Amino acid sequence: MRILYVISNLAFGGAEKQLVELARQLAGSGHEVAIYTLNRDVPRRPELAGSAVTLIVDQKRAKLDPAVLWRLRKTIGRWRPDIIHGFLFDGDFYSRVAALGSGVPVLNSERNDNYRLSWNQSLAHRLTRGLARGVVANTFSGKAFAERLFGLPPDDVHVVWNGIRLEELERQATATTADYRYEFFGDRRVRVACLVGSISPRKNYHLALESAARLIAADPAWRVLFVGDQLSAPGYYRPGPWSDTSAYKADVLKHYERLGLSDKIKFAGLRTDVPAIVRQCDVLYVTSVYEGFPNSVLEAMGLGVPVVSTEYSDIRRILPFPGQVVARHSPEDIARAVTRAYAERDVIAASQKQWVRTHARIEKAAMELEHVYRKYIKSDPCAQPT
Repeated sequence: MRILYVISNLAFGGAEKQLVELARQLAGSGHEVAIYTLNRDVPRRPELAGSAVTLIVDQKRAKLDPAVLWRLRKTIGRWRPDIIHGFLFDGDFYSRVAALGSGVPVLNSERNDNYRLSWNQSLAHRLTRGLARGVVANTFSGKAFAERLFGLPPDDVHVVWNGIRLEELERQATATTADYRYEFFGDRRVRVACLVGSISPRKNYHLALESAARLIAADPAWRVLFVGDQLSAPGYYRPGPWSDTSAYKADVLKHYERLGLSDKIKFAGLRTDVPAIVRQCDVLYVTSVYEGFPNSVLEAMGLGVPVVSTEYSDIRRILPFPGQVVARHSPEDIARAVTRAYAERDVIAASQKQWVRTHARIEKAAMELEHVYRKYIKSDPCAQPT
């Protein structure tokens, strides 16, 4: 099978990480896989080293760049994929339009739910959504949202949960001798709660900060570490507020300064050793307003770190115990849930690891995705033979 992925970029986001892992797995299973990026922001390129995945890097100079559409269409004609799969809004839109008339079935992705498109995104989507044959969501909540957004029947919107490489994750987590409690807080005896994610409105860093303050007030032995940074859009055109969160980060840092807890709450910024940091934390917590299926949650579960989360998407299907999900976006409730998770950490960690082994290995995700692809290749008379 020849699979062409189209994505906005290969930056350090969750969708980008999943695409890299799926592409590696499918290529390792004998399929021909190519990734076409619409921006030169490709820090995940090294993760493809040694794989058989072909990476094609382009650069949009406007939100709608006819030259990129033309080059992508030429690539489709030259490479002759059996199926095209778009990721993220730009990847979805460009894959639909570039493949028009090619006879190659196009699938799009849904990585979130219950968000709003900007007016120009909404117009572009409405005019071209009928060109997508199906959608692959990474949650059941995302599937229901995509059915409405694309106007597709349920049978053409599929759920493939995120997957991870457990053994590789464990190797990454144990590949350092660093002591992060001491590195960040100068004390090996403290307890550490962490949050991993971009500094963006949907992650609700203001709630995360207030929850950290309540946690420390209730028990001074706690420390809180935030891992991640602002989103910044690559390219030559002016980014929208959904892709550049520098102003939001500035507001978050003002809130942080007002708390006066800089010795107990730290911002680590972007890191390449996230699995190792998370593994040494006592609890990972999430304060998102909306999400799809965060890789940080999955990785913490795989590393044996208890997770506490606000309620969104499929999180109640994923976390094994009801007390891990906080219904109200309340700093007090989140702080109490973190404390309970720490007290019950052994039982929670064991159940989380079992869930990952059963439902979220990358091999399972790739197999389910391959099954989805074959439905459209088989039913499309114009598709190229495998």
